[in-house]
Amino acid sequence: MLITLQGPDAGRKYPLEASPIVLGRQFDSNVCLSGKAVSRHHAQILVRDSAYFLEDLGSSNGTFLNGKRLEPHAEVPLLERDVFQIGPYLFGLRPDPQVASTESSLVVRQQVNATVLDQSVYGQDPATKLQVVLEISQHLADTLDLEPLLDKLLEQVMRLFPQADRSMVLLCEKDKLVVHGQRCRHQEDASTYPYSRTIVRRALDEGVGLLSEDARADERFQGSATLTSLDLHSLLCVPLIGKDGKRLGVIQVDRFRRGLAFRVEDLQILTAVCLHVSAVLENAALHAERLREQRLHQELALAREIQQGFLPHELEGFAGADFELHGRVFPAREVAGDLYDFFGVPGNRLAFFVGDVSGKGMPAALFMVAVRTLCRHLAEAKGQGSGVRSQETGPGTVVGPADPAKTLARLNSALAADNPSAMFVTLAHGVYEPATEQLVLASGGHPPPLLRRAGGRVEEFVLQPGRLLGFEEGDLHLRNYTLSLAPGETLLFYTDGAIEARDPAGAGMFGVRRLQELVAGLPAGLPLPEWADRIKAAVERFTGSDELQDDLTLFLLRRKPGK
Repeated sequence: MLITLQGPDAGRKYPLEASPIVLGRQFDSNVCLSGKAVSRHHAQILVRDSAYFLEDLGSSNGTFLNGKRLEPHAEVPLLERDVFQIGPYLFGLRPDPQVASTESSLVVRQQVNATVLDQSVYGQDPATKLQVVLEISQHLADTLDLEPLLDKLLEQVMRLFPQADRSMVLLCEKDKLVVHGQRCRHQEDASTYPYSRTIVRRALDEGVGLLSEDARADERFQGSATLTSLDLHSLLCVPLIGKDGKRLGVIQVDRFRRGLAFRVEDLQILTAVCLHVSAVLENAALHAERLREQRLHQELALAREIQQGFLPHELEGFAGADFELHGRVFPAREVAGDLYDFFGVPGNRLAFFVGDVSGKGMPAALFMVAVRTLCRHLAEAKGQGSGVRSQETGPGTVVGPADPAKTLARLNSALAADNPSAMFVTLAHGVYEPATEQLVLASGGHPPPLLRRAGGRVEEFVLQPGRLLGFEEGDLHLRNYTLSLAPGETLLFYTDGAIEARDPAGAGMFGVRRLQELVAGLPAGLPLPEWADRIKAAVERFTGSDELQDDLTLFLLRRKPGK
């Protein structure tokens, strides 16, 4: 163990399991330190053939071994009697008090199969022992929360074995054994007592309960360093094994005092208890998993509510306008990576965005929020107007012509500057000026919109899509396109959740042509929200499922007839 002898966190211990062990201020260090005198990666400890070496990694303020500054990048042996200093910290190596490192032999007096519950585990007087086991099982059934369950279990074990000085539960976490509970009959700190890793591993590997009785008196046991240094008189160690053979952990019961050693009958009864406890632990794990899923579902529901709250539903500041609009996001999961937004900008104009972030779920939703925030900030900035005086920006202020392509280029620069996840977004951006009936559009890798004429004919509005947004700087191939929206005409923007929806029978994708035919057949006088519902329903009929394969977003802008 690496132990902090002096300085911040004095007494803190760090296991030396992996190699190298980097000490430094940066968060990815194995041992994170604080203080101006500590470099980001200050020093490291190397482990080779059970020997330890210390190396300074070119730190600014140096690493000192026994008071002497080390040469940078030179490995020097690190012994148990040595101390070394990094900034305000003084460290040393000490034996790990929890782990046996030199056990060469073990004395096991008896072992019992711990994988099957049969009459033999009850030994003599089976009726009485069965009653004890059932009483413990009844007590354990009162809760499925792990920590209270283990605390109650150890309390019952100490009552069951009055000669025991300590009981403990170790549970398997990936490839490690972790102490999850200890009870000590006396006032000493139970954590100061080590356990025999070799015994525990043997119990787990062989699936047997083990009894070691007065091992110190046996000549064959003299090579086991942990149990001899512990002065351990007797122990029981029984594995906890699930229905599918999965190793869950062990229960170990120890006696440190002489006399009243554990007997075969004690091993049998503890084995019977562990067979019941294994089932309870599996139920507790299932319960904990259900609770985690429930919490996750609640958090995702809240995230969806928050995300939907970001999306606008009503347009303010355009009273008596000659147009109507509607946006809708239909998430494939609880939260979506698609977005739309619309709002007024200087010059009495309407700005809108429709986008699709790469991926699905929470990562895409978080990136979507960043995109939407930047879109609003950049579109509302001065200089994005039509060249007319605007009362919104104050008397005498003149705003320039709409330039969605420029806004998308600035958005790409902002995203690319800090995008470690390498996510990207396709985005269509438009500015509509009701006074001139003009739309200015630009696309960063987004599908072109559909334009439904007043007579019902639907066509793609051809615009050259630029590059996807969010990557490094370069030519984005962005251009502005102008469109005059006539009375009764509707512009439909969509994400690929519509056209790339697949028929499970193998008929291919929904496609742009099918979407065009669908939009052409929608009643002209139908409100735009019902248009959106009918399009989604058509996609679901095509896929044969009410669960979308991808996020589906629709944005519709219609100029009112007769205006």
